[in-house]
Amino acid sequence: MSLQEWMEELKGEVQIPFTKRDLERALLALLRTDNLWDALRLSNVPMKLLCHFWNRLIQKGMLKIEEGKLRLTEQGKKLCEELSLSKIPSFSCKLCQDRGLDWGDLSNLAHKFLEWTKGRPSALQKYDQGYVDLSSVWSRTAFLWKQGDLAGKEIFVLGDDDLSSLSFAMTKVVKKVVVIDIDERLIHFLRQIAEREKLPLEAEVHDLREPLPEKWIGAFDTFFCDPTESLPGFKAFVERGLLSLKGEGCAGYFGLTRLESSLSKWAKVQKFLLEKGAVITHILEYFNEYENWEYLQKMRSWDWLPVKEAPSRGQLWYTSSLFRIEVVEKKEIENRKLEGNIFDDLEVATT
Repeated sequence: MSLQEWMEELKGEVQIPFTKRDLERALLALLRTDNLWDALRLSNVPMKLLCHFWNRLIQKGMLKIEEGKLRLTEQGKKLCEELSLSKIPSFSCKLCQDRGLDWGDLSNLAHKFLEWTKGRPSALQKYDQGYVDLSSVWSRTAFLWKQGDLAGKEIFVLGDDDLSSLSFAMTKVVKKVVVIDIDERLIHFLRQIAEREKLPLEAEVHDLREPLPEKWIGAFDTFFCDPTESLPGFKAFVERGLLSLKGEGCAGYFGLTRLESSLSKWAKVQKFLLEKGAVITHILEYFNEYENWEYLQKMRSWDWLPVKEAPSRGQLWYTSSLFRIEVVEKKEIENRKLEGNIFDDLEVATT
């Protein structure tokens, strides 16, 4: 059976858009590592497609499992040769973790942040939560500051299990940070720290499916969110974020993965942003690195995995790109109530 015939079969199984290039990326990841979680991180392919393709390779004797490792057989290596695929060297910068940022001047605040957040609420699957590591939080803070979107600005944070609102406020250069979240535990936690440390941080419980209160519409210079990967959920977060901005020149930030979002979805995201009067100014790959969440074995993609072993301690496999957008034309956005389940689509893997 040719690769083209495999593609047709896979399209019927996974029902998400993909190309031959995606299958090549899935093979290239296996040429670089035999560890499942590292291969997921390196692949840049939606998990649903990735796991189905790898399982197909196993069925055809091109990939085998040995002591929990994914190893290409001679047949698998031959397929790679036929496709002119070879191992890609690592060009990663170990000092900045490929972010191009040195947040050393913020190190003292980062250590304080780590101490203050030891009792943070755990991530809940029902809210599609999963928070980033310390380095990601403070790299975000440094990048916003570098772009002129932090100092002297009023910032709106939509959903914050990462506690980025706290790091923004801790710099003391912002005018004000307002954070909203559906999770009462997070809001209570942030309020306690803000009150104790006298930070310019306000925290309120709000369900993003509900319209934004008038007081937050057109009130901010910058918004930050880490939306759910479903397209309806992404649009909900970013629409509300754009509603909160004052107008042209204001900026927004969000994360988007390749593990739960195909390039076809990325194209829809770009079209959506243009329609809403915003343009992408930056995409920083692998910027956000997520700590492993407690419900890992309950996520839907666990059943797809060819190896059922949890990642090792400190092995961060789930990453997203950081996007910066800027408003070039203030558009009318309907502040409507959102109905139904906004957390799901065919590519979502971790809920």
